[in-house]
Amino acid sequence: MAMSDQTPAGAMPPKGVKGWAHRLALAMVSKPGRARPALAEPGECQVVLQVTGANPINVIKVIRAATGLGILAARDLALDAPVVVVSGISQASAERVVERLEKAGAKAVAHL
Repeated sequence: MAMSDQTPAGAMPPKGVKGWAHRLALAMVSKPGRARPALAEPGECQVVLQVTGANPINVIKVIRAATGLGILAARDLALDAPVVVVSGISQASAERVVERLEKAGAKAVAHL
């Protein structure tokens, strides 16, 4: 994605350190990631996030690791609880995701 895709028509992108930081921020927000293989084995289970808890930042990190979503999409999922975080994964993967979410302070369950 080019810098010109994110700047308004006729606006010049920032130069120097500000321009570098601006491009880095755009890349971090717009670049999709991948789910960790141990958390995304194919199957028929899904993980439902019921309550985000007192520390939503750690919950967002776990959601990003499990789904490969960007930070904004993971934040939206965490704030919309109760919500299905991951579906179509194995029972073992679902249990690992639930365990990590609970360590992060959230309440989650795995369903078949």
